[in-house]
Amino acid sequence: MKYDQAGWMQKYTEKEALWIHGGNPSCPHARLTSGLHSNGFFNSRLIIPDDELMRGAASDLRELYLKHGGNISEADGIVGPQTGATKLAEFLSSEFSACPRPACFFASPEKHEEGGVKSMVFETADRSKLKNQHILLCEDVLTTGGSIGLTVNAIVESGGKVLPYILVLVNRSGLTEIDGRQIVALINHPMPMWNPEDCPLCKEGSEAIPPKGNWDKLTAVP
Repeated sequence: MKYDQAGWMQKYTEKEALWIHGGNPSCPHARLTSGLHSNGFFNSRLIIPDDELMRGAASDLRELYLKHGGNISEADGIVGPQTGATKLAEFLSSEFSACPRPACFFASPEKHEEGGVKSMVFETADRSKLKNQHILLCEDVLTTGGSIGLTVNAIVESGGKVLPYILVLVNRSGLTEIDGRQIVALINHPMPMWNPEDCPLCKEGSEAIPPKGNWDKLTAVP
């Protein structure tokens, strides 16, 4: 392993990619993509551009996958939802392909919403790759598992078969599995999440803002 969990936490800290609310109600807190509120956030967008770090992450996830009973040769392809897990899927496919086995492809579906219904959509070329193939899931930050569930649906609809593992950089959900698929993470660090009406920070007067596009505001020191 390149780093243990403490080491990966340190890398997020060094990249200023980990934020925890300090308790000051004049400071904003996070409104997640799911609509839930939280007092903490892992911003993998600040980690993913570092190719050396991502190669290390892919290598460590491969090793953890094996330790948890995974079989490298079973994965025909790696799939992670856009945009956060696209590069992770690419690096994992390269890591798996370097082993003595046939090449392992990667694909990354795009989020789509129509009539209030959310889904993941593969490009036509990627859909053709998936048919009758065994697919290993990956994600950058696992929060509620919503994107993973939509990704599974898209893979199955394309004729693929999903392996019982999910490889992730950060698991903040507090879950150990989703629909029987074991979560294998570099960092397991549960963080509170609340419905807006139950959010204690909102009740204290803190503003809820989406981290994307507001990272400087969210992390500013009062």
